Amino acid sequence: MTNNQADWRAARRMGAWDGFGVPGFALFTTMIGFGAIAREAGLDIYVTVATTMFVWGMPGQVAFADLYAAGAGGAVIFTAVALANMRMLPMTVSGLPMMHLKEHNRGLIRNVVTAHLLAITGWAQLTAARTKVPPMGVLPYYLGFVSVVYVAANLGTVFGFYLSDIVPDPVIRVAVYVTPLYIVLLVSSARVWANRFAVLLGAILGPITYPVLGDWCILAAGLGGGTVAVVVAHATGRAPE
Repeated sequence: MTNNQADWRAARRMGAWDGFGVPGFALFTTMIGFGAIAREAGLDIYVTVATTMFVWGMPGQVAFADLYAAGAGGAVIFTAVALANMRMLPMTVSGLPMMHLKEHNRGLIRNVVTAHLLAITGWAQLTAARTKVPPMGVLPYYLGFVSVVYVAANLGTVFGFYLSDIVPDPVIRVAVYVTPLYIVLLVSSARVWANRFAVLLGAILGPITYPVLGDWCILAAGLGGGTVAVVVAHATGRAPE
């Protein structure tokens, strides 16, 4: 085994181990809530699991289940899910360069799969990965991490789908908020102050803009808080690397 192969496997094991911790538990618990929501909406177990596998984003998954339950057409459901997951585009654009995909010389299909699996949990973990492994180790670390949380999420989906037989739906639905809480705690403890500042601004802007923008306040708060944080960081010469 060459040194490069040993380093790759070591980074991948480290990522998998981190995935078995709080992130994996958070996604497992969150998807329990989605499994119950999907069953209540009338989806069968196969479509429910496929939704987690291929949509891979809670807002888009919930939108799919709700619109299906309301009898919406396929085009409407597709558009709603696409718009809900559009928020992942900036994360993907900023996250993929951290993995140095060009230097690893991987094929197009592998890169597409890597991008598909880059949800908010994986993106947030990338920053932590850069402090644990060298630049060329970020990709194997990420692959080990996301493999674990992806499996945990799908297992949680199945568990939640059938758990609704014995546990009241309102109780299970609380689980949906576990991952957002975990992400807030993770970002709030970030070393880059601009990240913490963006979260704080978003938390302030959301309630303020809700009376005017309604559900669009989430997008406005995220975009506004992040933009202001970046502008202030550059203006003060403290922009993150």
